[in-house]
Amino acid sequence: MKARQNPLSKFEAFMQRMVEGPFARIFPSRVEPVEVMRKLERAMEDNTLLQGEGRRLAPNAYDIYVSIKDHQQLSADQATFIRDWQNNLVDFARHRRYTLRTMPVIRLHADSSLSTGVVRIDASLSDQGAGGGMATQALSAEQLAQLRAQMPKGSALPGIPSGNIPADQTGQGSYGNPTTMPPNAVQVPPARLTIQLPQGGQQVYPIEKSIINIGRQLQNDIIVEDKRVSRYHAQIKYQPDGHFVIFDLGSTNGITINTTPHMRQHVLRNGDRFTIGSYDFYFQRK
Repeated sequence: MKARQNPLSKFEAFMQRMVEGPFARIFPSRVEPVEVMRKLERAMEDNTLLQGEGRRLAPNAYDIYVSIKDHQQLSADQATFIRDWQNNLVDFARHRRYTLRTMPVIRLHADSSLSTGVVRIDASLSDQGAGGGMATQALSAEQLAQLRAQMPKGSALPGIPSGNIPADQTGQGSYGNPTTMPPNAVQVPPARLTIQLPQGGQQVYPIEKSIINIGRQLQNDIIVEDKRVSRYHAQIKYQPDGHFVIFDLGSTNGITINTTPHMRQHVLRNGDRFTIGSYDFYFQRK
């Protein structure tokens, strides 16, 4: 499926190139990181793919081309700039309600044909890092943890909670409110989820914190893009008694656990299987 771009956006982009090229040659000045950030936002906006139900899939690979001089100036702090640009794109996608397959991949290139101050960005959709073509794992656990680790202590990534979900999205049961425990308050024993993908193939998700959220919304630790899945569908919580418990968070279709449908709560044991939407999960702990 090709991107359906607004004709006005195409015209504006064309006029921008026509103006920037001559201007940069006459009045050369170095590229500023904030300028690249705005162009990345524009590249994302102009290259989204229209999906079902009016949703838009945003490109997740961005190749930035600048002059050799600008590349030399940016290279010194390239890692910092790329991290900031990635964070901004995630936030921008959330505000626009775009879907991201993976953490945005940003590559910076030197182009001898470009004048100082000129930036060209090629945006594309890539399956690299998406778990064998998994179009629903918007951010892996490692990527999300890396982003959070880069934020100042006590702060959260814009639009992404630190592990809990909103209080009105809770599920109740004999273990109480599943969102009350701080995600890193206890030492979590080794455990993992093997996710069987509907497109074929599988992905292994290590459980390394006490709260794991599952659903369609981008804030979740595991994102399942299926119209039968609620925005905040389920939560796995490690309990003080040493058990992992999965809670349904008031979803419409519930969870199928070990072939029993519409389950609302279950103490997970080694070898248990559960299904959310069209994704099958296999729970293992050592």
